[in-house]
Amino acid sequence: MIVDILKSIGLAFGSFFVHPLLYIGLFVIFLMSKRRVRKERLSFHTRVYSLMADFVIPFGPAIITGSLISIFLLGLGVVVTLPLLIVIAIVYLLAILTAQVRWMSPAFVLGFVLILFAIEPFAGYMSGFGGITDLYLEAAEVPIVHIAILLAALVIAEGWLIEGKGASYTSPRLKRSKRGKWIGFHDVRRLWIVPVCLFVPEGVIPSFEFWPVFSLGETSLQPLIIPFLIGFQQSVRSTLPRLAIRLMGQRVLGLGVLFAILAVLSYYQPVVALILGTVAILGRELLWVLAKHRDEARPSLFAVKPSGCIVLGVIPGSPAEKMKIQVGEVIVKVNGEAVNDEISFYKALQKNSAFCKLDVLDEAGEVRFAQGALYDGGHHHLGILVVKKETKLQDSII
Repeated sequence: MIVDILKSIGLAFGSFFVHPLLYIGLFVIFLMSKRRVRKERLSFHTRVYSLMADFVIPFGPAIITGSLISIFLLGLGVVVTLPLLIVIAIVYLLAILTAQVRWMSPAFVLGFVLILFAIEPFAGYMSGFGGITDLYLEAAEVPIVHIAILLAALVIAEGWLIEGKGASYTSPRLKRSKRGKWIGFHDVRRLWIVPVCLFVPEGVIPSFEFWPVFSLGETSLQPLIIPFLIGFQQSVRSTLPRLAIRLMGQRVLGLGVLFAILAVLSYYQPVVALILGTVAILGRELLWVLAKHRDEARPSLFAVKPSGCIVLGVIPGSPAEKMKIQVGEVIVKVNGEAVNDEISFYKALQKNSAFCKLDVLDEAGEVRFAQGALYDGGHHHLGILVVKKETKLQDSII
């Protein structure tokens, strides 16, 4: 009995851990992390966050989100089949090959899948593709409303993740403006691997005496845990990253609600699923394009100022983080001396090798004072990243 129970539990979680998308997703995160560290080193001669940050930060929210989606989908009795899961995995692979993280969103992947199956009645031209046609026709047997509901649920989850966790540990960078001056910006590329429990017809996987089997009419169903990838990318230079990313999350949430309404309508009129798939792809891309153009049309927030140094980033675990220095705040004085660039900042820090006092202009425009001890022998490493001028220091971290 105990052996059968352990086998059943193993199969439940094994369906997640043997799925190739899990390991492909982890590999993509690794590549994203390597790229991020390389870009940070080019800007500041140091990495801001460790390689593991891109794995650790999305982990908890992905588990919680997957659990909530699973409860919702299981409650609605959404059923999928193995051929459908294979088709979804293939489309995910195509999205990954584009190297565009934002196209790994369920809006693009499931939107494309929805269009594929919405045109199934008109897909007679595929009869000459052998096994591909068979896979397509078997996958198309799943009621299209189930795919529509899955798409809507995952896009709502995407909006929730972006709004709540998208702005966590955004990566500060430097680049040249059109006028040739240095400006700062924040870049976020995140991939959540969300485990979602779905029903499949009994017999798709081996079953044991204690393997959970549910009956829906004359059909017996078994649960599988499937990894779904939710990709997000956005660059912000004209405002605080948390504000721009939170706004994007709210807009994606609104898009998800619209998709949910269309999914319900597709139950009564299957042709609505074709509209839903099209709107999902175009709508999600439009949100990204509009945010990009709006950000580029405004002046850069992170630029050299006549007085004070705006904080572009804060190194985790540094004295600056312990002093609660925030991105977007302006440091106007260091140890009583006015500063306006990284050179004057560095010189003011050298006045006291063990302690520093900062006059900080916060987001509301009010001055507050921050003070704290510096690392012994590392007085120049306060842990604040600022926008540099043309003159280069040995490194770009203060």
